Amino acid sequence: MDFVSQYKGRVDQALEKFFSYKMAGKRGIEKEAISKLREFTMRGGKRIRPLFMILGYWLNSDIDDKIVSASVSLELMQSYLLIHDDIIDQSEVRRGGPAFHKMFGYADRVSEGVSIVCADLSDAFSHEALLEVDFVPDRLNSAMRLMSEIVEQTGVGQLMDITLSLGNDMSLDDVTAIHKYKTAQYTVNGPMKMGATLSGYRDPEKIDEYGIPLGIAFQIQDDILGMFGNEKELGKSVVSDFEEGKKTHLILYTYEMAKRGDVEFIKDRLGKKGISGSDFQRVKDIIENSGALDKTRELANSYYEHAVSSINGLTDSPTKRSQLRAMADLMVRRVS
Repeated sequence: MDFVSQYKGRVDQALEKFFSYKMAGKRGIEKEAISKLREFTMRGGKRIRPLFMILGYWLNSDIDDKIVSASVSLELMQSYLLIHDDIIDQSEVRRGGPAFHKMFGYADRVSEGVSIVCADLSDAFSHEALLEVDFVPDRLNSAMRLMSEIVEQTGVGQLMDITLSLGNDMSLDDVTAIHKYKTAQYTVNGPMKMGATLSGYRDPEKIDEYGIPLGIAFQIQDDILGMFGNEKELGKSVVSDFEEGKKTHLILYTYEMAKRGDVEFIKDRLGKKGISGSDFQRVKDIIENSGALDKTRELANSYYEHAVSSINGLTDSPTKRSQLRAMADLMVRRVS
């Protein structure tokens, strides 16, 4: 069994155990909230963040039950952030099912309020899950600081994403910075550094050379799939990012490379709900025919190559180097 299949299964088991513990003896709205959080968290996630935490730990220690139990903290953190993100974006679908704020039968505003509080509960659960594992206290404190930094940096990236998209001055560097803060730090780099810190790895800062570019490449690929992917495989609509007005590398490269009339066609529709199938297909054709799609793919590959080139500096183990490369491939060569 490969690394991902083996440890994803163990993370799922640890998550089920955690939610069973939290559900015990609960009633009323508290029971409903935890039940909904369990359903949402267990629904189809790839467990990327726990897997990178386990991988970081493996750089210096054998993988054990402690790091698997601790890794669920990142999946609980992920649920917290996704719930807020879907409310901000007014998304209706997540992981092939309803967004969390669409899982309740209350009026929209009440459901959103309940969901925000449920997300706060998931944030508290994430800290609880990490703190309950018996690690060396100094290492655990350092990992907790890293976890706080992940949430802080993700928040900064979210603020940039919300506000910079409002005007016309958003640059390619701005998009890359958002990807660094909002995705790279909390998807790859932070989780790996947390795991490495818990294992006593000598120089966790070296992971930046792998985790940050790989996380940026992952998000660029996610943006590509967000327009050109298969909805059934993605578990979400391929028009949602466009209707939310997201200015990705794809869009900004198109503004630079496409004909003026084609650019105006996209600008007139970006961020508006209810785009027709024919108009969305024309948007995709413009992006592809202008060369912007190829240029965006080349950018993702350059970040991927940067990450891969750092692997030999992280470990002397051929087995671990191979797995680091396999994880990079999984992140950037994926189709869903």
